[in-house]
Amino acid sequence: MKNKWENRCKVFYHAISSYQLLECMLHRMTKHPNADSTLVLPDFIIEKYPNWKRLKGRFFDRVFLFPYGQIPHQNEAQILLDTKKFAERLLPFPIQNGALIYVAGAHFYFSLYLITQNIPFTAFEDAAGLYQNPARLKSALSALFPFHAALADRYGLIDLSHPLIQTVICQNPIPASSNPQKQLEHFSVEEVLESLPHKERKKVISFFLRKKIRTKADGILLTQQFSSQGLLSKEAQLSLYQTFFAGPLKQTSLIIKKHPDDPLHYRAIFPGAQIIKPIFPSELLPYVFTKKPKVIYTWDSTGCENLKHHFQICRLGGDNGVPSFDHRQFGVPADDRGTSEAIHTKIDKNRPSFDRHSS
Repeated sequence: MKNKWENRCKVFYHAISSYQLLECMLHRMTKHPNADSTLVLPDFIIEKYPNWKRLKGRFFDRVFLFPYGQIPHQNEAQILLDTKKFAERLLPFPIQNGALIYVAGAHFYFSLYLITQNIPFTAFEDAAGLYQNPARLKSALSALFPFHAALADRYGLIDLSHPLIQTVICQNPIPASSNPQKQLEHFSVEEVLESLPHKERKKVISFFLRKKIRTKADGILLTQQFSSQGLLSKEAQLSLYQTFFAGPLKQTSLIIKKHPDDPLHYRAIFPGAQIIKPIFPSELLPYVFTKKPKVIYTWDSTGCENLKHHFQICRLGGDNGVPSFDHRQFGVPADDRGTSEAIHTKIDKNRPSFDRHSS
């Protein structure tokens, strides 16, 4: 007699970041609601989400932690051996047998296991808009883990060009110039969250956040993880935000939403600002306030790609700016749409004049 795993449609997800976790939750709920599902997360995610076991039963049938922390970034042959050993030790079933495999964070080593076993899979772009800009992902990964970045790049896991990646799921399915024949599929976290019934959306939010946030702030500052990516020192990142406080944000009442991987503290720089303590993807911001601020301020956070229907987006890094601050002073990467020479305030012209949903 076939067991339950063999009788039901099988879907397998892999996620690394908070955004990717949310993305996989929503994809499973809307694309494969009745499928037998498995989620693999990195072992280090328990630092952000010690409640990770709550995902089992509510969103996925089973959830496993992959021991990435036990794989040194040193030797390709050893990495392949370790990845295979941990994958086969971790999973109580063969995923080769007809499973639909979705990998977010494809540049992590689990993809190498799939490739060495000749298993085709679907990859999510690493963050909204990054499929069109793989150099940004490579730069960030290379800063801290150059061997990992070079290995992933060689296997086509940065630009998602490996032939075993049959489909790429991305925010804007525009063919990449380096790989024009790759099959693309549109998936927007913002659109899916908007379309969910209230009860289902509340279920998703409740995993990340227990109650709504009260604030009188006019704007939300989204920080980025420049220091944890190795792109800036901690001191330089703090100096960058100090410049924001002394300049374009001087008269703004703020609530600060730190990036989930940003370890820095901003109380001294923004003494009057409210700081959000819970860790959650910024894509949930439209739904977490009792009274939602109208504006989001950011250097160039990819999270804003999924917030355009709900907020004015004020980019503090971009082109055609007031030449009062040069990003190269701190080594901050240029805006992903072109050369960024200075801090400036740019309102997103594509934002509708009203929100599709209230928070």
